[in-house]
Amino acid sequence: SPVIIAIDHSNSTQTDLHTGVASSTGLPASNVLQFITEAGDKVSARPSGTEPKIKFYFSVRATTGHSHAETKANLEAKIDTFIGELNL
Repeated sequence: SPVIIAIDHSNSTQTDLHTGVASSTGLPASNVLQFITEAGDKVSARPSGTEPKIKFYFSVRATTGHSHAETKANLEAKIDTFIGELNL
């Protein structure tokens, strides 16, 4: 799913990548970048506070109606795709 919104929390702005329009998030500044996909999935990146590395957080969405095992497998596959595309 393509990224449609990029949020730079260091300057409290979010940019709609379709239109290029930037707007305020209304949130306090923090050292985090966040990317939201068309499917509503999120990838957040921030530096570690104690180590010289970047931490990534993934938030994925799926429709319900499938078995728990199938839904879990679909969500894990999305996370694996993010990891693969980021070469982590």
